[in-house]
Amino acid sequence: YLVRVEDCVPVLEQYARDGKTFDYVINDLTDIPISQEPTEDTWELPQKILDLSLKVLKQTGKYWTHGANTHNAPQQFEERLKHLPQHVDFLKEVIAIPSYHELWVFYTIWKAS
Repeated sequence: YLVRVEDCVPVLEQYARDGKTFDYVINDLTDIPISQEPTEDTWELPQKILDLSLKVLKQTGKYWTHGANTHNAPQQFEERLKHLPQHVDFLKEVIAIPSYHELWVFYTIWKAS
């Protein structure tokens, strides 16, 4: 196994160009944006990471990500999932994170067949 700890965007872009695919992509890099008002620039980086991750995800693969459960961020994220070029399905689980005193949403996302 190879675990890479670095800026994911250039790596994902290179993997996509090379046609490399993976069984699992874990996004522990950035939180789902928290904003009172949804703006395009708030979601620009998370959307880019999601799009690139799905490009390198095998058809049977799983993508994992997480985010804080505040300011309708999960609902905004789920709305974005509905408008991806390729249909995806997902499961979500809300878990209390004691060290942050917050509820976080964890997503498992896969390409629909």
